[in-house]
Formats: sequence, structure tokens, C-alpha cells
Amino acid sequence: MKNELEDNFGHALQLLVTHLIKNAAKIAKPVLQGALDFENFSWRSLDDDAKRSRLREIAELTEAPSDVHRHFEAYPHKFSQAGYARYLTALRLYKESLGA
Repeated sequence: MKNELEDNFGHALQLLVTHLIKNAAKIAKPVLQGALDFENFSWRSLDDDAKRSRLREIAELTEAPSDVHRHFEAYPHKFSQAGYARYLTALRLYKESLGA
């Protein structure tokens, strides 16, 4: 069954990681691994408890006051900042859907 909130989060996470690869010095391993798991479709095979746990870890590393959040606060391009805002919305909605 297709989960639109999960798919939206996965896409936003992949775009976030792509930006960070091009523009930041280091990406936390759980964030990168999450994006890779969406890319290779292995995220869907995780049970809900594993998804919640991994999602909380990714959120901690990407929401305020994380290094990622500070990166986007200081980033000069509005397009990238808007992409980060879309990521945060997708993250929030997916977290709510999982009860994370």
C-alpha cells in the first residue's frame, strides 16, 4: 500500500541530502543512511517501531537547533531555504502519522 506521507518525506530527505552533499562539509550517517534506504526502497520493509526510532534520530540531526538547521539559516539562496522548509513540513507530517 502506498503511503503518501512516507513517500513525500523520503523524497524531501533525498533532496536535503543532495543539497548537503554539494554544499556542506559532513552529513550525519543516520541522515545519509535514511536517504539511501528510501533510494533503494528498503525503508518500506522496516516495521513501524524501527521507522519511528530512525525518524526520531534523523529529526534530531536535521531540525533546530542542529547543524543542518544552522546551515540552512545561514544559506544565502532562498530556493534552498524553501526546500529545507518543505523538508521540515514533510518530516513533521510523517512523524505525526507514525506517532513519533
